[in-house]
Amino acid sequence: MKLGLIGKSISHSLSPSMYKKILGPNITYDLLDFNSISELPTLTDLGKKYEGLNITSPFKRHYFKDVIVTDEVVAKLGAINTLYFHEHDVFATNTDYHAVTTLMEKYLLRFSNLSVVLLGDGVMSQLTQIICQKLGIEFSLCSRKTTPDLESLDLTTFDNLNSQLLVINACSREFILKGKFSGKELFLDYNYNFIPHQNTLPYLVKEYQDGQEMLLLQAQAAVDFWKNKRR
Repeated sequence: MKLGLIGKSISHSLSPSMYKKILGPNITYDLLDFNSISELPTLTDLGKKYEGLNITSPFKRHYFKDVIVTDEVVAKLGAINTLYFHEHDVFATNTDYHAVTTLMEKYLLRFSNLSVVLLGDGVMSQLTQIICQKLGIEFSLCSRKTTPDLESLDLTTFDNLNSQLLVINACSREFILKGKFSGKELFLDYNYNFIPHQNTLPYLVKEYQDGQEMLLLQAQAAVDFWKNKRR
């Protein structure tokens, strides 16, 4: 298969090695790095070269109106991260939904009294809000628009003896949290291999998890999507 990832500043991406581990070393997986929407190729041009593509921030909404989406949740979200090219059609889905749902269900198995503080208000945050509502998880939303000095957020104000607090970072890699912690929080970072957080947060919270498991879940769901469309 000829595959690739569309994104901005993605030289750090683990996707090439991840997909080669799942599909075998003979696949081709390109990193297609663009600075702005104006630089993005058309779907027609991409379809001449690739069978499947992944899309990461900040371009998850760009191709949405020009693809076929059959999943109601993805259609509601209006953002996609996986494309499959077949003849003149382009099918799309968002495997983030599968990945985040799986992660949240794992947390619920361990902590039935889970509550969430969600950092950020972009696509990943919106998707997480939908999943929290579906699973009946109470959440508080904090973003740069609503929370002054988000980087210095005092998370102790969210402490509740009746619930286990999970802090989810859905912000971009430009955001570095330097707030106040009680040490009782669980922390899920959607970014992976993000050194500023890896060097500090594991020592400040009860449990720190970065985005590598989510990346693997996304990749496995994308492969399933491509295989199903090839049949």
